[in-house]
Amino acid sequence: MDIPRSMSTVRTWSGTAPLRQWGLRFGLAVVAAYLIWDLWNHLEGPTITNFFPRLFLWLFVVAMGAIVWHTLKSLNSWPWRVAGSLVVTLFTLVAIMGPADSFPFRAPGQEVMVNERETVVKPLSVNVLGLEVRPGGLDNWLDDRVDWMVERWRPFFQSVRNGMNKILVPLERGLIALPWWLTIGCVALVAWKTSGTHVAVMSVAGLAGIVIFDLWDDAMRTMAVVGTATGMSVGVAIPFGIVMAKSDRFQAAMRPMLDLMQVMPAFVYLIPVIFFLGIGKSPAVMATMVYAIPPAMRLTNLGIRLVSPELIEAARAFGTTPWQLLIKIQLPLARPTIMAGVNQTIMMALAMAVIAALVGAPGLGTAVFDGISQLELGKGLLAGLGIVILAVIIDRTSQGLAKDPRSERSTT
Repeated sequence: MDIPRSMSTVRTWSGTAPLRQWGLRFGLAVVAAYLIWDLWNHLEGPTITNFFPRLFLWLFVVAMGAIVWHTLKSLNSWPWRVAGSLVVTLFTLVAIMGPADSFPFRAPGQEVMVNERETVVKPLSVNVLGLEVRPGGLDNWLDDRVDWMVERWRPFFQSVRNGMNKILVPLERGLIALPWWLTIGCVALVAWKTSGTHVAVMSVAGLAGIVIFDLWDDAMRTMAVVGTATGMSVGVAIPFGIVMAKSDRFQAAMRPMLDLMQVMPAFVYLIPVIFFLGIGKSPAVMATMVYAIPPAMRLTNLGIRLVSPELIEAARAFGTTPWQLLIKIQLPLARPTIMAGVNQTIMMALAMAVIAALVGAPGLGTAVFDGISQLELGKGLLAGLGIVILAVIIDRTSQGLAKDPRSERSTT
């Protein structure tokens, strides 16, 4: 190996590195100067129509340029960098030299009718195997399928609604019939037992405020809907979460569904619920369940998967059955995480109180909705504060139930 030649090559590369850095700095300075000059020229006239659109355009270009630069820089081989640069250059040229965007948009070959007042684009249709397929006609197809399901399965949906009402109506009447002082005392006792004196005093003060502002009956109606939805959500979420923890395939299949349930806007849940169950308390419970199930299911799965593998192996070495392993080892150790999921389920159910009022759910959500529709600030604000008080009391109390059993044993 020729060591002097290799050393000279290293010195040559090290000498050209500052030149490349200065060249890069000079290029960035030129680009910055051009951007400032371009923005300065667009200061004339209304800035809302000249300057700010240009500013947002250059911010977008700079951000995309930085992303492309770091992406190409992260590639290890030069062929991939060259290929990526060519692809980016091609898309940039198409964006710059292509036709300007115009509304209404139309596909190649799509018919356009120009009237005296506006331009109308006829729906695009494609003939596939003798069937006319219209991309914009999917909503009509879904409407037809929903109408068919409603007509075909009407007895089933009616039985589901009647079954929920058999739970909701007695629970609501029972909560309203109980004396308010007895309910406050029971809540204070539970809060003191699980979370301490501070939470108990806060619960008494919050519930007393609800009584003073004459929101007690609406609060109990809200708790009936939230309690029913939470109980049914937990009853569905925990078994499914256990199955997800035991099966990677089932977890992979459920993850997109849970993502859809959490990302979908809450108002969208009301559309199929109204179609299938009509207006009232039962559709409110169903819409709340769809929104509240994912946290408990995800955290049940996570809590069981986080149990120490060493503990599981030790339990199996002592001959425990799978059922004993789940009941006596995994679920007790996963209780803090599972209870955190139950806590989030309750919070999401309370968050749906106002939205559920749109389908006829009684309670504090109805008072908030009335305050919005009738422009009564005081009524809507007090009802909203009532929901907040209930949420804080339930949150602090349920956190006390989520204590780690290992910490409890270490303190005793």
